[in-house]
Amino acid sequence: MIDLHCHILPFVDDGAQSMTEAVEMAKIAWESGTNILVATPHCCRRVGWSGFFAEEIKSRIFLFRQALEECDIPIRIYAGMEVFATPELPALYHDGKLLTIANSRYLLLEFFFNENPEQMNLAIGAVRMLGLTPVIAHPERYDAVQRDPALAARWFQEGSLLQLNKGSVLGSMGVRAQETAWWLLNRGIAHVVASDAHSTKGRNPALQEVSRVLKERLDHAYARILLHDNPRRIVLDRNVISVD
Repeated sequence: MIDLHCHILPFVDDGAQSMTEAVEMAKIAWESGTNILVATPHCCRRVGWSGFFAEEIKSRIFLFRQALEECDIPIRIYAGMEVFATPELPALYHDGKLLTIANSRYLLLEFFFNENPEQMNLAIGAVRMLGLTPVIAHPERYDAVQRDPALAARWFQEGSLLQLNKGSVLGSMGVRAQETAWWLLNRGIAHVVASDAHSTKGRNPALQEVSRVLKERLDHAYARILLHDNPRRIVLDRNVISVD
């Protein structure tokens, strides 16, 4: 499996708080069947973690890879960011401060959980104007999508990718998030399921349980698309598979 959304890089946001914890998260991911993981620290938030941009993240990725090699954990780590939608995003991208997923055309994009649809649509359009494809992080967690899942369906039809969280699928992020996630999954309008892991505890990077549930409730081929095929295509900068 391939995990496209994980806060595993230490000391940069509310994810791993030490190199020891980051290495342990990688071990959990590897032992659960994940062989490729994209480190996606928060970036551009107006409140919180906004001080780390592309060059700093890449240098920290290098150190993390060294630590994994020393601990004999063969999981492959790629660089990325979970980029918060702000008006400054295009300028930051042009200045080379943002990282797409594994240096691809795909940018992981997040919003305030109570953001209004108009602002979301404007931000998505701005990313597309950069020649990038937005990967909407956990759309099922946004209030606007929970109230009107067809909003996410329209993003899907317009060419944005939808990345669901394993916690939403499994019900650990609340009933509304779970119901919205399954509304999308049952209609074939999700592209990727990822861990959005932040620690070794509750929000950990293990994907075997969500893989089992997806295979039980969906077509096995779709489960593979969500956890392997589409994530692989994104990392390789190829077109994704849609099943709607």
